Amino acid sequence: MSGRRPSVVILVENLPVPLDRRAWQEALALHAAGWDVTVISPRGSGEMGRLRDQIDGIEILRYPQRAARGLAGYLVEYLPSMIFTAAWLLHRRMRGRVDVIHGCNPPDLFWLFGRIAVSEGGQYVFDQHDVGPELATTKWGGRGPRARVLAVITRWLERRSYGTADLVLAPNDSYRDIAVTRGGVSPDDVLVIRNAPDVARYRELADGALVDPHRVGYVGVMGSQDGLDLLLDAWAIVTREADMTDAVLELVGDGEARSALERQAGRLGLGEHVRFHGYRRAAEFVPVLAACAVGVSPDPPTPFNDVSTMVKVVDYLAMGRGVIAFDLRETRTVAGKAAVIATPATAEGLASAMLRVMRDPELGRRLGEAGSARVKSIRLDWSRSASDLVGGYARILDRVRARRTGSGGGVDAGVDV
Repeated sequence: MSGRRPSVVILVENLPVPLDRRAWQEALALHAAGWDVTVISPRGSGEMGRLRDQIDGIEILRYPQRAARGLAGYLVEYLPSMIFTAAWLLHRRMRGRVDVIHGCNPPDLFWLFGRIAVSEGGQYVFDQHDVGPELATTKWGGRGPRARVLAVITRWLERRSYGTADLVLAPNDSYRDIAVTRGGVSPDDVLVIRNAPDVARYRELADGALVDPHRVGYVGVMGSQDGLDLLLDAWAIVTREADMTDAVLELVGDGEARSALERQAGRLGLGEHVRFHGYRRAAEFVPVLAACAVGVSPDPPTPFNDVSTMVKVVDYLAMGRGVIAFDLRETRTVAGKAAVIATPATAEGLASAMLRVMRDPELGRRLGEAGSARVKSIRLDWSRSASDLVGGYARILDRVRARRTGSGGGVDAGVDV
């Protein structure tokens, strides 16, 4: 095999790396398993602003990106992103062909590069972070001519992603079912890779935190569909209660909606009752959230959210904290008895659920214990996901070798790609 390592290029558009934890953990797992890993992603702030980077032996190639504002804005975002991705991919390709193109949606566009890889005897891995048709409905509604056009486009793109993929990585069983039923993917070619953290590390970071019953935490992307505007409205209700004048909402994360959320917090007069921490690594945000009575997942009930596993929910459980959330199928599946379901799905319903936990420290403790037990019972830990991922990659590497050997490329052609 000429001694060369198999190579993979991971394509990310939605978030910079390593901020995209799923993509970054996958990169680390594959690198540890002996793969030559390159990640192409948009630039971020701070250290993630570097165009070229090398972290833990992984090459990261970044490009400038203008975040979308409205439907038309996605054309302005996606077209340059695809061009920059193609340029970096060509740059990487000059060192040799690539065994695997690993495309992380959204958007459902990386199958275009996957087809090039397949034409050269490589493989395409479709890492499905979001279900595109449901996400489009959530963002822009499900009625009217525009919605019908978007439905046609997003379904067509999704079919191309599924149809090109040699392996589909699904974050949960709901996505797996969609890949098999709607996407027509063989069940043998869909692998569930749960987006879980290193639980032992989280527990170590959370150990010894003094819980303040009047603190509530949030960690995650701050996008227009994440329900944070609803959360701030609910928090305004909470802080008007006579016994909640010292209540603090810890918001960890960043995204296109952050500036609007900060303005909303100002209009609501929340002031010292809300702390925007921005993007933080686990070593920084876990101690902050571990001091909270409970974590909140304000994602509203939508077709998209109903089938999606919220990373924030998994994080709260890993820290040994309970969850406040709306009634979503996958949230119930993951959190089990560690969740308090807010009803109705309004700011008032969310405020009521938060007040219930904040006024009952014993309830918060029980939810945290249930969260820890849930992590153990369903093996919600990245070590398991990493093992499954590496196993799946070993299988498709065998296909690469078979394709290239069978096409006359020789054994070396299956390695030095």
